[in-house]
Amino acid sequence: MKIFCFYFLMLCVQLGFAQKTFIFPKIKTQGTSVEQFTPANWTAIDQADGDLNKDGSADLAVIFEYHKTINETRVYGDNNSAIIKETQKPRILAIFFKDRSTGAYHLSTQNNDFILRSEEGGKLGDPLQQIVIKDQQLYLRFQGGSEWRWELGYTFKFENKDWFLTSAINLYFNQNTGDMTERVYDFKTRELFTTVGNLHRRDIANRKTSEVLYFSQLRTFKTFKKPWAWEIMPNVYL
Repeated sequence: MKIFCFYFLMLCVQLGFAQKTFIFPKIKTQGTSVEQFTPANWTAIDQADGDLNKDGSADLAVIFEYHKTINETRVYGDNNSAIIKETQKPRILAIFFKDRSTGAYHLSTQNNDFILRSEEGGKLGDPLQQIVIKDQQLYLRFQGGSEWRWELGYTFKFENKDWFLTSAINLYFNQNTGDMTERVYDFKTRELFTTVGNLHRRDIANRKTSEVLYFSQLRTFKTFKKPWAWEIMPNVYL
């Protein structure tokens, strides 16, 4: 009986460790440099500077990456269910506004899900391509795949005290044949522009259409969890 109790206790301990959830650090709310905001065991792997709130000062967006791989359960196919387990390094997106009078940065938002991880790009490797601040907007670009490749672009803008997705682009193409489908989304005007044809012969082989986008409200970092998590129309994911 004692042996049974011992093994039962060990099993419970193992299950407890197995079910332990990774805890993301909370980024400091105020500081003067990227180094001050970087949590222990994390590295700033990319950043962008520029005015995001129309006050004329250079605000800051930073992507941090954890120093080792963990098991993450990630969303694909809808915005609610975490359905695929990945072994990879977590990433954090942090956006800061700069105080013109003091020069200090103040945290506007921290997002632990939206930035694709290094293992989520397929054979092309790390899908993170670009983070840019331009025209008071934040641009994020990703790409991945193998023979069939994809490119994703998202534009967020700070309005009414929140970060709204204002536009997006999704390009899916065959590297060898050039066959492609490109969708450009304008969420402000609720328009979708679709181009189907060939990437190498855009002027003569492509068919372009436009249609109305139907959605209840603009998505934010809180309501659009990550790439590939919004089924914006049947069998079309953004």
